Amino acid sequence: MSIDVELVPFLTQLRELYSQPRGFARFKEYLDILRSQTGEMELPISNVNPMAKPQVLEYVEQLIALDAESEALQAARDGARRFDGVDDALRLIVIVADDAQGGWTNRYFTEFAHRYERKHEVARGWATVMLWSSEQPSPNLVRTRALETLYRTVDERAHGPVRTLREILDREMRTQRFAGTTSRYEEPAYRSKVEPYLDSRAAPIVFAALYGDAAAESLGYPPLGIPESERGPLARSPLV
Repeated sequence: MSIDVELVPFLTQLRELYSQPRGFARFKEYLDILRSQTGEMELPISNVNPMAKPQVLEYVEQLIALDAESEALQAARDGARRFDGVDDALRLIVIVADDAQGGWTNRYFTEFAHRYERKHEVARGWATVMLWSSEQPSPNLVRTRALETLYRTVDERAHGPVRTLREILDREMRTQRFAGTTSRYEEPAYRSKVEPYLDSRAAPIVFAALYGDAAAESLGYPPLGIPESERGPLARSPLV
């Protein structure tokens, strides 16, 4: 038994899209890429900003120069060999979400949905590696993000989606150990703050517990007295 991971190349196509002037023609081409002839989503690229400014094109070009898709594929295939007794087939794609200068994306909301609300992508075997235009591109960043995506996808396909805060934190801790990163989710001070909410499924509560009061209030959710992590908006330690 094994997990087969195949790459669906997309960055070159994204570069061609962003090379066009910003306007209706570019947006229409994005919709053509996004949807199949049946009108259903063909590729999981709804988090791509079709009207991104030139700095995102530069970011995509940097990723292509790094051969980011090959890095992600190799990392995912290496990670796939670490699962015992799992037989599956996944399609891996690398996309860029724009949180630098575009108004298209709320990073917190988009990250939450990407991690915990992608049942249709997961059901279709997509392992979507999402990078952010504000991040410094590097092979290590790409590999780490690929391992995180792989683990969440394999886990959800095997065990179903996580719903309660307890389930989410448990999977995140396993994901980050798998990828070799750390988070505040295991720190006693943080756990004591979220303890009363561990069995909650309410999106505002779960969101505030994961990302802190500032992120919650940016979406109109009530605060829980949880500060944003000093390690950044996603509570992950810096990559080395």
